[in-house]
Amino acid sequence: VVLGLFSIFCSFSRKSHYASWMILVSFLLDTAIRAMTGHVSMCSKSGAELNDFAVFTTFGLASALLLGVNRLLNGFLAIIYVSATSFRLCFYSTGVPFAYKGLPCPYASCVLASTSLLTRGNPFILCCMASLMILFMMDQSYYPHDAVLESENWKKGVYMGGVTMLFFSPLSLTAFYCLMWSLSYIFFPDALWGKTACLRRHR
Repeated sequence: VVLGLFSIFCSFSRKSHYASWMILVSFLLDTAIRAMTGHVSMCSKSGAELNDFAVFTTFGLASALLLGVNRLLNGFLAIIYVSATSFRLCFYSTGVPFAYKGLPCPYASCVLASTSLLTRGNPFILCCMASLMILFMMDQSYYPHDAVLESENWKKGVYMGGVTMLFFSPLSLTAFYCLMWSLSYIFFPDALWGKTACLRRHR
């Protein structure tokens, strides 16, 4: 939540570079926090509601503001992006164990933030990418639970690679790494990140 609010502040201050980095750091923290709460079995109704608020703030509103609101088209698309995030959080539930319905919001935000950093906030490319992410979030396809820190060692390595690069590598390379990570989850969820083919049999 705090990083999301800082990202919103940076966007309004026209410092999209810092706003994007806040979202990427949030993406990495989100993975770690979910692993930690799952490991110690911390679960409550208020915690779930707070988590949804954090997702909406950081991966909904803050991410949408990366598109900018100084142009009519960008502002309209930002509203649609926020609406898609809200709709997915409120109405997309799945009866299939260990699966999400529709693309999880953190991955869509990671794609937007990485694209913003790599293209220096190019409005046309960002609008195209945001439109694509909206379609993926509203899609009815199933995506595997991304329990990166509780699964195979290579997945843990992917996460640790992102954290290491954040501190020790050029920022543009880190953004490219996170972009490839997210795109691999979006386009190859079954082959790389889970076994959705097996999950479909439970529908």
